[in-house]
Amino acid sequence: MNGTETVGEHQIAPSRRPRRFAARSRPGPRPAIRATRRPVAISPTGVVAAPVPGRSLSRPQSWPAILALGLSYWPLLATLAVYVAAAVAIVPIMVPVAISDDWTYARSVEILILENRLEVLPVAAATVVFQAFWGGAFAAVLGLSFGAMRVSTVVLHGISGLAIYGLCRELGQSRARAAFGAATYLFNPLGYAIAFSFMSDPHFAALLAIAVFWYVRGLQPHAPRPGAVVAGSAFAGLAFLVRPHGALIPLAVGGYLVLSGRLRPDRSGVSLALRVAAVPVVVAAAYYGWYALDSGSLPSQQGLFLGEARAAGWNEGSLLVRRLAIIAAMYLGLFVLPIAVAAVPRLGDMVRGVSVRGWLFFAGWQGLLLVGLGAFWAQGRRMPLIPHFLGRSGPGSGDLRAARPHLAGAWAWDALTVVCAAASLILALGFARRLRVGPRWANGVETVPGSPDRTRPAAGLTATIGLVMLAGVVPQSLLFRNWIISLDRYLLPLLPFAVCLGLWALRDIRLSLPLGWATATLIAAFAIAGTRDALVFQDRVWAFARYANEQGVDNTRLDAGYPWDAYHLWEYSQANNIPTKSYTGTWWTDVYAPATDSSYAVAGGPVDGYDAIAYLEYSAWLQQEPVYLYLLRRHDVPGPP
Repeated sequence: MNGTETVGEHQIAPSRRPRRFAARSRPGPRPAIRATRRPVAISPTGVVAAPVPGRSLSRPQSWPAILALGLSYWPLLATLAVYVAAAVAIVPIMVPVAISDDWTYARSVEILILENRLEVLPVAAATVVFQAFWGGAFAAVLGLSFGAMRVSTVVLHGISGLAIYGLCRELGQSRARAAFGAATYLFNPLGYAIAFSFMSDPHFAALLAIAVFWYVRGLQPHAPRPGAVVAGSAFAGLAFLVRPHGALIPLAVGGYLVLSGRLRPDRSGVSLALRVAAVPVVVAAAYYGWYALDSGSLPSQQGLFLGEARAAGWNEGSLLVRRLAIIAAMYLGLFVLPIAVAAVPRLGDMVRGVSVRGWLFFAGWQGLLLVGLGAFWAQGRRMPLIPHFLGRSGPGSGDLRAARPHLAGAWAWDALTVVCAAASLILALGFARRLRVGPRWANGVETVPGSPDRTRPAAGLTATIGLVMLAGVVPQSLLFRNWIISLDRYLLPLLPFAVCLGLWALRDIRLSLPLGWATATLIAAFAIAGTRDALVFQDRVWAFARYANEQGVDNTRLDAGYPWDAYHLWEYSQANNIPTKSYTGTWWTDVYAPATDSSYAVAGGPVDGYDAIAYLEYSAWLQQEPVYLYLLRRHDVPGPP
């Protein structure tokens, strides 16, 4: 073979002495490297071997490969298909009714479209700006109605489900597990029910999830993406334009970067800080500047929190924090219930490998639940502990006298409390498994010989933002500290973090996905049916109120629940300087509709001091018995009607 070796079809000269070229190559540009149509194999020694069959680099993938890729996304596609189908075919999304506080934000959209100006009502605690334009865009296309604005929320919630899928992927989850996380998020009964409203909470939670996804994607140490960081910053700015504590998002990101040593006082650090926070800072400055020029002061409701903080003092404030810690731990269990169920068959594997530090963390979480739940149990409190959009009557807000009947007896809420506590402990055990210290750490990244874990920085950033969002629940709850403690919708921003970090904490545990999907499916069915019932209920309430109007009952004599009364009478009461009243039957007539004398009322059952003059049956899939609404007349009011 004349001193040569044959590898495949190629002859390779021996490498003992380098060969001298016969002539120098001419100076000029280096030849471009072009990909061959068929990749070649390279041996471990670097020798180029014969071409091997492979995937074309210039042609599209084969149809079987494309089909296989599509099938790998089927759990996500199926989840989105069910989400869309339920909104179109099951839940009456277009009913012309307000839900809870969303009349406030709906009025901003109406003023924007009808009068071409942006106005935030003084009673609004949210910043509303993005929400008004987002809802206004849908109203411009679908017609100005509560239904069109509700569609805008459902669409944004669905988009945030894709962000949850992406965030799970950034945290090292497979496509199947990421789709499972997206389904757990999208169909959580609290999040799903409030998504079918025009409340600011689902808008904020959705923008928060999207912002966190882009921040995490852009700040991966092994693959930084400056453009993704700017995208996260932009969505954080939009979140601020929905609720003021959107400003906490870049603050949390910056805090994490400082603590992890990645944000330094040099040129690169300044550049990174600008990418993280410049957009939200400019947006916040523009918002407050606009308010200063337009009215000279913020809406009264936004300034209420500072006054409540002063009034609470240390004693009431610290008590509220302790109560919220217990409540948050229980709702985290509710949020991750399908994930916890999927982990139950692997509890034995989860217990193994927990460090001493992890067991101390778990013991603290367990002690919090035992002591806190013991106190709440003695007071008769059960899950849902702070009901508003998820209570004993099912998903959705009631806000009506005698509202909707409970779905089940006391045993059901006892059982739900125990189940949520167990799910919370499983979540805590997953977190405990991640609290490892020692030689497995290097430069802030956990490493196993030959298997680096690149997800820990992403999880650390996600957890930091989640903890800051948890702290943000406290100011919003100050108003309710001596009454109902808080509202469940204030915990909605914790849902994305619970789902994504719950899956990340169990990433090395082989979850029973069939069991988890079965649980998620049952919860989704409950959420869809319950949300459908809630909207049908409100639609019938408003229909009954319009019937009362047709019978000659003016709105100044009618109490038809908080959304109806506030939407029709709050601005009227303000314009006529009608002061708020002391307690006369309901909190909403005292504060938001003092113009009504409540001679007549729409209610879900008997009310002391009133006689029923008409009734109306309404459909409720989750109720076992027929349910009715009643038009009531106060004893001292002569008819007709």
